[in-house]
Amino acid sequence: MSARLQREGLRELSQPWGFALDDAEAEQLGAVADDLLTLLDDLDDAQAPAHAVLDAVREAGERPPAGEDPFNAIVRRCRVRATEPGSALAGMRLALKDSMAIAGIPLTLGSAVMDGFVPDADAVVVERVLRAGAEIVAITNMDDFAFSGGGDSSAYGFTRNPFDRSRTAAGSSGGSAAALYYDGIDAALGTDQGGSIRAPAAWCGVLGHKPTHALVPYTGIAGIDATFDHVGPMTRTVEDAARLLDVIAGADPSDPRQAGGVAAEDYGRAVADAPDDLAGLRVGLVAEAHGDAVGAEPAVAEAMQGVAARLRELGAEVRDVSLPEHATAGAVAFAGFIEGMTALLGGGGNGYHWRGRYAPGFADALALALRERADRLSPQIKVTLLVGEHLRRTRRGAVYARAQNARPALVAAHDRLLAEVDLLLMPTTPGLPHVHDPDMPLHDRLMRGWGLLANTSPTDMTGHPALSMPAAEADGLPVGAMLVGRHFDDARILAVARTYERAFGWSPSTSPTL
Repeated sequence: MSARLQREGLRELSQPWGFALDDAEAEQLGAVADDLLTLLDDLDDAQAPAHAVLDAVREAGERPPAGEDPFNAIVRRCRVRATEPGSALAGMRLALKDSMAIAGIPLTLGSAVMDGFVPDADAVVVERVLRAGAEIVAITNMDDFAFSGGGDSSAYGFTRNPFDRSRTAAGSSGGSAAALYYDGIDAALGTDQGGSIRAPAAWCGVLGHKPTHALVPYTGIAGIDATFDHVGPMTRTVEDAARLLDVIAGADPSDPRQAGGVAAEDYGRAVADAPDDLAGLRVGLVAEAHGDAVGAEPAVAEAMQGVAARLRELGAEVRDVSLPEHATAGAVAFAGFIEGMTALLGGGGNGYHWRGRYAPGFADALALALRERADRLSPQIKVTLLVGEHLRRTRRGAVYARAQNARPALVAAHDRLLAEVDLLLMPTTPGLPHVHDPDMPLHDRLMRGWGLLANTSPTDMTGHPALSMPAAEADGLPVGAMLVGRHFDDARILAVARTYERAFGWSPSTSPTL
């Protein structure tokens, strides 16, 4: 039942909207408000059709001791498996980011505010992997509300880089990347709004695939903005990435992101049939992505030249290309991040104005969390809400509207270049993994955590598929090489990665020690 409005509170509610109430008007409008809220109480009393939950063993487990989790990658060890599993993912042990709803398993979003929330329904991808025979064995660490690439804003502490524990694993899906080095975890799922699959994959030396926008349904996963929410595989091998994508891709009526239709393919077949060479493949090495415009470190730029040389060894034509819009995409992305996230949290994590499956339980839990524990939010979320609320009050969505109107030109720029070449190549991140420094000034730490996404965030805005490959190294640390393709050309990207993997393997050549 919704709380009733007190007459003395009506004036306060009117102030943000710029109108005043006299006593008589307040009394009359207050009476109307009471009637409206009484009407809306019927919704709380009504029994909406429950979403059927897959029959499964669901053991919530607990947080592992530090000695069993040296990378601080795991929030919870658990055990979830279907009672009548299929065979497509039989034997695969999965780790899922702490933003994906699993019925009966606590969900915290890596945040200190989400205390005690347990979903009553599975995310679509969760149900799909369980039906296919996978077992979910771990919930992974993530940046608070997925709102940083730094890997250091989680309420559980920073996720450590497997190759140098003094450095971060990047974020926000850092736990999903680092956990892939643990025995008993074969593959993981992460989410990507600004690079949160690909940046951790790059810094941890694993594969991270951001599928074409809407190829994989996002229902049941906490997001930032429906127009650029992505979920995808994080794996050690291309074959495992394709196996996962075969299961999680495809249409679902619950997700309005897919209203325009999706074109899923047989990704496992594409990878199995990957050629021994890349003769005839045209690759464009994007100049703006490994230069001063994104603050690229020399070691990373040099590593990309090595990847380009190896692609040429396989017969690909690799040439330098220019994408000027790449260097200016940051403002478009940040308008979406800031206003999109502010609006989403203001709308109970569901938002408004779309058809599909909502999560009212999550909205109630989020409302309680923000009402009682908002002081525990990370600085990244606090500054976002401050700026977002300022923009809402002063601009009423005009900045967000301009950003959305700028996106078609960004899409067209990528499409024009991808008409000349088959794939774009760039470093996944401009720099090497960050050393964790708890004494770093807050301003520097926050900006650093967002700045590393300079090469990944543009394709979240355009929706093009992108895969980070662990194809290079510098100073003993992984360097991710990112392939970007045409919309729904995910199969080609995976096939090219498989050809590269078979010929050269992955880097670094040494494995991290546990």
